[in-house]
Amino acid sequence: VKDSVDANGNSKRRTRPIMCNSDFEGAKPARYLRHASQPEAPPAIADQPMLQPFWAAGFSFARGHFLVNVPYDCCLPFVFMGEEISIGIRAWTHGYDLYAPAQSVIFHEYAQNSPRRRKVPKFWEARKDRLRQGDGQRSLKRLTALIGMAPDVHDYDRIHADLYGLGTKRNVST
Repeated sequence: VKDSVDANGNSKRRTRPIMCNSDFEGAKPARYLRHASQPEAPPAIADQPMLQPFWAAGFSFARGHFLVNVPYDCCLPFVFMGEEISIGIRAWTHGYDLYAPAQSVIFHEYAQNSPRRRKVPKFWEARKDRLRQGDGQRSLKRLTALIGMAPDVHDYDRIHADLYGLGTKRNVST
């Protein structure tokens, strides 16, 4: 964000972003975890990446087998808040560890009221198609059911559920 990078493109910040400011949102039975704005602070563990519990769509690097084993679910139209939780939980159960970099190296302007954002609409704001109304809620129902966050939900789209469900290397609660 403004004044975070010097003239050579190097980060001027000595902080580390950690995906940890998350809370449940939505109505039962398909409540889901959502990441809010994330704090940045000087890292307690310096000069090395730090293990963290969540995956961030805006800053993710992995070997190709990650996408083979934990692919984006193609059956989640109109989901913006939720795919990070799904992929993070699925990655964990497939045996992957997630890390935050040693310091901030990339920045993203997401503040709704920022003049730098130039009132660019989000995809769900730009699309006023009434035929798509409800897709987001149906998708969240599927997402939460597949990762075990909504065990009471049984009426969801099961297409390719085995491909987009939990792994077998680790259990969610460990």
